[in-house]
Amino acid sequence: MSSGIRGAVALGVSLWSLATSAAVEGPGKEQFLQAARATGSIQVDGKLNEDDWARAPVFDGFVERYPAAGRTPSEKTELRILYDGDMLYVGVVARDSEPSRIDRRLGRRDSAPYSDTIHVLIDPTHDHRTAYSFSVTAGGVQSDGLYYDDRYYTEDWSGIWAGASDGVEDGWVAEFAIPLSLLRFPEAPVQTWGFSVRRDIARKNEELESVDNPRNHNANVSRLGHLTGLENLQPRGRWELMPYLAARGLARPQFSDASRPAPRLLSPSMDVGLDVRAALTSQLALAATFNPDFGEVEADELLLNLSTFEAYFPERRPFFTQGMELFQPVGMDVGGAPLALFYSRRIGLDTPLLGAAKVTGSVGGVQVGVLDALVTGPWQARDEASPDRNLRFDWRRPLHLGAGLELPDEPSATTHYLVAVARGKVGAGSRVGGAVAMANPLSGTCTAEDAALEDSQQPASCRGRGGLAGALDFDLKTADSTWGVYGMMVASRVDGGPPERVLADGTRLQTGDSGVGGYLRAGRFGGEGLRPEVGVDVATPKLSLVATGFQRSQNEVAPRASLRYARPNGLGPFKALFANAHAGGKWTADDRSEHRVTWFNLYASATLPSFDTLSVETGLDLNGYDVRELANTGIPLERPDRMFVSLSGETNPNRKVSVEGYVALGHRFQGGPSAPAWDWGGEVTLSARPHPSLQTELSVGNDKTDHGPRYVETLDDGRFLLGSLDSRFLSLTLRQQWVLTPRLTLQGYAQLFTAHGTYGPFFTATSDARRSRIRLDSLTAVAHDDDSSFYDTALNVNVVARWEYQLGSTLFLIYSRSQQGLPEPEGERPSATLRPRQLLAGPANDAVMLKWSYYWGV
Repeated sequence: MSSGIRGAVALGVSLWSLATSAAVEGPGKEQFLQAARATGSIQVDGKLNEDDWARAPVFDGFVERYPAAGRTPSEKTELRILYDGDMLYVGVVARDSEPSRIDRRLGRRDSAPYSDTIHVLIDPTHDHRTAYSFSVTAGGVQSDGLYYDDRYYTEDWSGIWAGASDGVEDGWVAEFAIPLSLLRFPEAPVQTWGFSVRRDIARKNEELESVDNPRNHNANVSRLGHLTGLENLQPRGRWELMPYLAARGLARPQFSDASRPAPRLLSPSMDVGLDVRAALTSQLALAATFNPDFGEVEADELLLNLSTFEAYFPERRPFFTQGMELFQPVGMDVGGAPLALFYSRRIGLDTPLLGAAKVTGSVGGVQVGVLDALVTGPWQARDEASPDRNLRFDWRRPLHLGAGLELPDEPSATTHYLVAVARGKVGAGSRVGGAVAMANPLSGTCTAEDAALEDSQQPASCRGRGGLAGALDFDLKTADSTWGVYGMMVASRVDGGPPERVLADGTRLQTGDSGVGGYLRAGRFGGEGLRPEVGVDVATPKLSLVATGFQRSQNEVAPRASLRYARPNGLGPFKALFANAHAGGKWTADDRSEHRVTWFNLYASATLPSFDTLSVETGLDLNGYDVRELANTGIPLERPDRMFVSLSGETNPNRKVSVEGYVALGHRFQGGPSAPAWDWGGEVTLSARPHPSLQTELSVGNDKTDHGPRYVETLDDGRFLLGSLDSRFLSLTLRQQWVLTPRLTLQGYAQLFTAHGTYGPFFTATSDARRSRIRLDSLTAVAHDDDSSFYDTALNVNVVARWEYQLGSTLFLIYSRSQQGLPEPEGERPSATLRPRQLLAGPANDAVMLKWSYYWGV
């Protein structure tokens, strides 16, 4: 248990010497671009016809970044920079020898298509780790994002700024006006910022940059050039207020019984809310939201999860996506990390979010972030035969007006969330940090007697999940950022909720219990050629981050090793080439040290001369024992050995019709009385752009998996009943976008999903009081009436009309539909088909919403 953690710490300490010199600036350290002060007004129209632009210094020393790093570009690019007391202006003339072939396809704000684009990167604090990115396409589509930890990029950051594009006889022009209040910078007589400009030439798949910054480095921000000459600028405080008003009509079934889809009731409601952004100091920014509404956000993807692990869903709500990079696990995003202290989807999905605020920035050179949120739980006992249709306010949700019938009929816990992060530099490019996260249910104490009640009768105090967690993390790199070590060590304590609960592996988790864990990766992360890497993940049995974070598993020690071969700038006929070999194992972290699996994986990917990409992957799982399968007992159940091979590909995305997808073939080997079986699956996505303003995307996913023996139930005599499970699903997803202008768009989304699973033949298994392993060859065949098979079909539809009627202010008209299939009559065997049987006859929720917001900056 603790030996794995001690080993991880020892490895981190031994590799500290690799990083003490820290990352240093690249070739851009000698490059200084001069900005000129504007004396007149600048109109952002993509023309650069003001006199100030003619007086600004011109820089044209761009370098090809991809596909041939360091080569002289095939097209000329001219850069000019102006500033005044309020704005930074950037003007770029992208010369082109074939102007008729410039890709000007359209998209909506923050969803730019792959096309000819200019990106401006700014590191105003000059910390070599964080840079804002502002982009304008040749079609005039704006987007923005943030580079953080030197090498990672997120599109989640968003700001209010102006951009425009226009054509010239031999190319096109991009013009930017970026408010200085959007950029945090220190007080100084002359500002010197990290800075570069990138240009994408879509038809050539070329990427150019104003500084030599090739893709093969494990760094980005630290290799930018410099922008200087910005004199007598004062950090500007700014408040941005965005109130909104939303009116919604919801048609929903009167009864919760899915077999009674009619009658349906109309439930109107209205919400008011406010989003606030402010520059508290030159180094700290505030974002707050009160009664936020996220009705315009696309529904989660429907999927079939038959594992014993929680499925991860990406965050789409704007408040929780913007400015959250500091809260991510070091070296990874939440979905890819074995442990994450903060997973924002814990907040406000089941109970309304009353309000939240976050402060991010730096204090004394230390990056800091604090997030505070409160969710409330209004509810009322429901009489479905006589629903409460009266409109009312509830003190627990004071900015919402709605009917009583829309309230949940079971109590939920009002919960306070708090997350705080601080990270400081080691040298110029490495850093260490710490974080704490807390979920505090405010609904009293759940007693053992309360927890023993049926779920529908338990009070709110038993429904909350509270806890406290802390972490130390580090990201250390050598001077050239090629070698490094990063990781995180965490500890948790469980508070709130039922006094005891049993986890999937049989661990009894009581209030006050604590656990520890972490992960570590060390190796060569940049450069050409071989990149060795080692790592380990550790989670003790009682480590629990689920109150505030995301945790794929607990009770696990998982060492791993990788050998990668990377040629991001190409090799021979290939524009890029990658090959990886991985191996690892998993054991329980308790005193038993049960072996969970040994796995191997090979992967190779090549970008062809046509800029199409092909990849192949194969993997093998051996000698596995699952301690989570048998009904919270922790008894290890042997799993059949498995192997798979998959082929994936993606055509050049700048074509009018592009395709990406994968196909996989798997084999489950003989497992006791369970015969070997073949699995298959795949997904293909077709994207068509018949016109620059239209895009249609159709995805088809299909999967057939033979799981082998799975747990069904525990019999009265203590034996376990298992059934071989064969599952299948079919998913059809359509996305349609019509861009009238970059600020006026219509988007449609629809997913049709069907899944079924069939159990049989059936077996029984037994273990002893010591929870000894159950081998598959010890299973005994038994006759059993199947009552565990399932069939589901569902349809999600979302249509959003979005009009940004002035900068930062929007009007949304949204229609959504959530439809489930009519369940099979009781006693009938579920259908084993992928046709959407009885879909339109089933229960459905239809909602129409009009949402207006107004941007006010002072």
